Amino acid sequence: MRSPTPPPRVSTRSGPSPIPATPATDDRSLQARLRRQPVMAAIYGMQHLTAFLDSAAEVGIMAHVELRELQAVIASFKAAGKFPLLNVDTCEGLAQDKAAIDYLVAIGVPALVSTRVATLVRANRAGMITMQKVFVTDRTTWPRSLKALEQSEPNLVQLMPAPMLTQLQQADRAVLPPIVASGFVCNEDDARAALAAGAVALSSSEQRLWNLPTGAISAP
Repeated sequence: MRSPTPPPRVSTRSGPSPIPATPATDDRSLQARLRRQPVMAAIYGMQHLTAFLDSAAEVGIMAHVELRELQAVIASFKAAGKFPLLNVDTCEGLAQDKAAIDYLVAIGVPALVSTRVATLVRANRAGMITMQKVFVTDRTTWPRSLKALEQSEPNLVQLMPAPMLTQLQQADRAVLPPIVASGFVCNEDDARAALAAGAVALSSSEQRLWNLPTGAISAP
């Protein structure tokens, strides 16, 4: 999925941090997958894993998985030809120190999601793809979120809730990493609205969206 030496990260002070790309001939890269199918499945617990593995979605965010099950879960993603992102903040039994990040790399986790700057920085250093989850509750929280993104330099930002996209100023968009819209994405119209508002992808636990055919929704 990734070249041995990850590309340099771009500070959010000067522009968005790109998703590490693989050669154009490798259509299993994260970029290529999201171009084909911009719906990331949000998988909350093992009970929804089979539905995802059998779905059309190519990328899944796995949350609420126990440490003892994690290696088998990652293996099941790869056997099904899926790309996993691990919501590390919800992984019971796993610390978020350097040893934990090294363990995730060793078992084949290519990407993680977190709200924690220190965790994302460690994952960046280990060559993982990173996505920072950002909850925007009101205008006062947004400057703090921008500061955290500047510090962690993730490849993607998971922006919640999705309607927040329409409130972003152009100056903010210019320094943000590529945006994954999340929260209140319940149907195809919501998905199209998020892409039209500038998201590169969206995440949803709505299984109907996991099974949209390739090309059913796309950015304008």
